[in-house]
Amino acid sequence: MRVVLHNNHGIPHDTKHVKRCIAKFGESYKKTVQEVIRNTADGVNKRVFCENVSKLMANFKMTRSGPFKGVKYSDGALKDPNGIVTSCWENTHQNLIQIRSFLDEKGTGKRGRVLVELTNSDRNYVVSKLWIAFKKLLPFCMSDTTWGLVGASKILFSVLPEIALPVDNAQWKKVFKTIDYSDVISTMAAEIDEWERQVGVPIDSCDPLPHSTLPSIYNVMAMEARSSKRLETKEI
Repeated sequence: MRVVLHNNHGIPHDTKHVKRCIAKFGESYKKTVQEVIRNTADGVNKRVFCENVSKLMANFKMTRSGPFKGVKYSDGALKDPNGIVTSCWENTHQNLIQIRSFLDEKGTGKRGRVLVELTNSDRNYVVSKLWIAFKKLLPFCMSDTTWGLVGASKILFSVLPEIALPVDNAQWKKVFKTIDYSDVISTMAAEIDEWERQVGVPIDSCDPLPHSTLPSIYNVMAMEARSSKRLETKEI
């Protein structure tokens, strides 16, 4: 499925286009993603989870209203008025730690490229485990105005940035056209594989930042892909 790294005719975007998209992306987003990747370099624990989730949600302006309203990480402490971040950790930490341990065991090279370095069977296993964690997060990310898909995907990216993708409203509706997170991750992995075979270079070679992952780059391109599409007002 060619939805992000290829144009409407199925032709892969060249490296100049990818580099241009990365270069023009917001500095605040770049800084936060770099921090998320660095913070998770040695694994996942409650402190890392709370810090990364709160900072990423704030960067995406998801702490102004909805389930994560008022969430903040300041001076080494989490402000979690409704206990949402803590509840998310308590209900998914075993799954998240299991996934990260598996990735550490199976990864053969650069952490940021583990998505395409896994064997098909190992990748399918990770995707299935991500889907389980995603569904566990949904009830905590839901409200009267959101189905929770956006929030759940961003939480997973904040602690597993080497394998998870943060998916916004327009991407769910206009780019991936699904509500199945496992389909999104499988599409991302397959398209990156195909793009790299066609273009002949690793896509992360287009990113000059010292810390990047394939999902962090793919997310920039997914945002570019949805830029010309109308954004629905109802959050999902």
